[in-house]
Amino acid sequence: MKIEEEIEIKGRLGLHARPAAKLAKALNGLKAQVLIGRGEKLVDARSILDVLTLAASAGTRLRIVAEGEEAEKALNEIKRVLEAYA
Repeated sequence: MKIEEEIEIKGRLGLHARPAAKLAKALNGLKAQVLIGRGEKLVDARSILDVLTLAASAGTRLRIVAEGEEAEKALNEIKRVLEAYA
């Protein structure tokens, strides 16, 4: 299963180190490949450093692509983490 969705970063500090770390931890162990990014630039959502290279400030719209057995669960985890920092 492959799922794609666009999410807006709502936290006033953007997608900084703490939510990037929580994102990586939330995806750890899930049976899904998850990419996040803008336009054609997608990075591994499990890599804190890769996520930080997106420099996603508040208001940035990010594309999420999840593929695998637990793609839907991975997408829900991303939404949960990002909402916690909104």
